Amino acid sequence: MEVYVQLILLLALVKYSLNAALTSRTWIISCYGLLASLVSLALYPLVIEQPVTLVSSLLGNYQLVSEGAVLTTIEAVAGIFTSIYLLDNYFMPKAKRKKSIFILKIMPGILFCLAIAYFELQFFKWRVGGDFVATAVIYAIGIFVTLVGTALLLNYVLKGESPKLELQILLNIAILVIGLFINSSVAAYSISNAESVTDWGALFATLSLAVVLIIAGFYLRKINIKSLFKFN
Repeated sequence: MEVYVQLILLLALVKYSLNAALTSRTWIISCYGLLASLVSLALYPLVIEQPVTLVSSLLGNYQLVSEGAVLTTIEAVAGIFTSIYLLDNYFMPKAKRKKSIFILKIMPGILFCLAIAYFELQFFKWRVGGDFVATAVIYAIGIFVTLVGTALLLNYVLKGESPKLELQILLNIAILVIGLFINSSVAAYSISNAESVTDWGALFATLSLAVVLIIAGFYLRKINIKSLFKFN
């Protein structure tokens, strides 16, 4: 089950890089990388006090898993609606675009901090016996290079704002589905001799409904609903 947690945190880091790529400015992308590095340095005194089996032990606590599912759901749903709103603004004529919503493009989520802390814990595990400060600095440099490099690659591959926002929607959907999957799988762990069975049909139906609603939203925004109800 920890693999799914790792996948969520990895997607959170990709989404963070995508937020940086949305700015399309190298110096701002570098600031994103610097912020992540500073966060990793600030968290390392707390990280080194945690056991490497932290996530495995937390997965055994259903209440914490439920709270984590709520967190991922809120961030994912907020990210989906924000991206749709930004897409709607992007397709407006330039004269009607709202420049004040630029803050929505660059605002990172909360999960990226948890992702940095988790992978930093794994990095300390890999460098067991090494100097704590040196390890923290190496990790900070590594996270800077990784996130900035990913952001520059996304900015190069995804031309324009629209494909980046569409990818952001897909990343948020993935985080939402995986988070709900983890919560549903761990739900019965606190019950003696319980067997957790994932209803793949319901999971697929939920994902399909989300995709259909997003596609419908893209097409419905082009239709003038008011004109359909006008009578001569």
